[in-house]
Amino acid sequence: MKRRLLPLVLAAVLAAAVACGTAAGDQSTWKVGVLQCSTDCGFLRMAEEKGFFGKYGVNVEFVTLQSASQALPALASGEVDAVEQNAGAFFIASERGNLNASIIGSTMIGLPWAIYAKKDITSLGQLKGKSIAISSPTALPAVIAKVMLARAGVSPQSMPQLNGGGNADRYRAVVAGTVDSASSPADYVPRAAKDGVNVLALASDVVPDYPRYSIIARNDRLAAKPQAAARYLAGLMDGFRYAYAHPDEALALAAKEAGTTADDPYVTYMQDLIAGKKLVDPDAGVAMPRLTYLSTLLAKSSQLAKPADLAKLVNDRPQREALAMPRP
Repeated sequence: MKRRLLPLVLAAVLAAAVACGTAAGDQSTWKVGVLQCSTDCGFLRMAEEKGFFGKYGVNVEFVTLQSASQALPALASGEVDAVEQNAGAFFIASERGNLNASIIGSTMIGLPWAIYAKKDITSLGQLKGKSIAISSPTALPAVIAKVMLARAGVSPQSMPQLNGGGNADRYRAVVAGTVDSASSPADYVPRAAKDGVNVLALASDVVPDYPRYSIIARNDRLAAKPQAAARYLAGLMDGFRYAYAHPDEALALAAKEAGTTADDPYVTYMQDLIAGKKLVDPDAGVAMPRLTYLSTLLAKSSQLAKPADLAKLVNDRPQREALAMPRP
């Protein structure tokens, strides 16, 4: 099992064979671009921790991305076979016609997300004209912020949107007072009051059907390495099921990754949120109802010209094959 960090700036030009997807690599290796997990590591990294991928005969290499804005470029360039990314960004990129890929599953069907603000801002409605930290304009932090703000009657166009870097960086910018608000995971909710930050809204309350991480794979790699994709999903499933069945181990893993103890509210809050609201699908499914909801929502908010054609953008065959595999 390998894990490496993708530099913040991708290589300007990769080899033409890779960019065109002709170099699929080892048939038993599946390379996935992921964001650094934290309090959700107890679920998202359990398969790796317990060695479940190896039991299915697949070598999964994780490439850690420093921000969501790297995910689709890494996929498009051929740097990875698949990414964990919000489907909304994928739908927007697909509408532009520059990404030949499919959603094959999910690592988190629910969205533990929040809008944070400085202590003098107490509601989403007060954010009109205020600055907000996002990552790229089409990545999850920006897309979910637009949806949540629209529900409060606030036009995102009225707000300066600043690239605040990674999840923790955006939250810290609010703590430091360099931005008025930030769109970041709910990881920081337990510490917000102590940091003098207000939690204005949770995505799980405002848009409960909004999905977080879909697994998006290049179509050429799916064709070249179908068994690697299915075996990767099978390992994920075993990891998710194990995390639900062994909450103490999930807490311990999350605490280790977050650099704290298993009784820290920073960790227990997210564990309770994921388990209580079933934000992770133990079958790593594609979550079609949620993808339909998301696509329709993005079209209504003019982020898509029309709802995405899910028949062309979803391939559930690897997930069905993974479900049918004998459990080792």
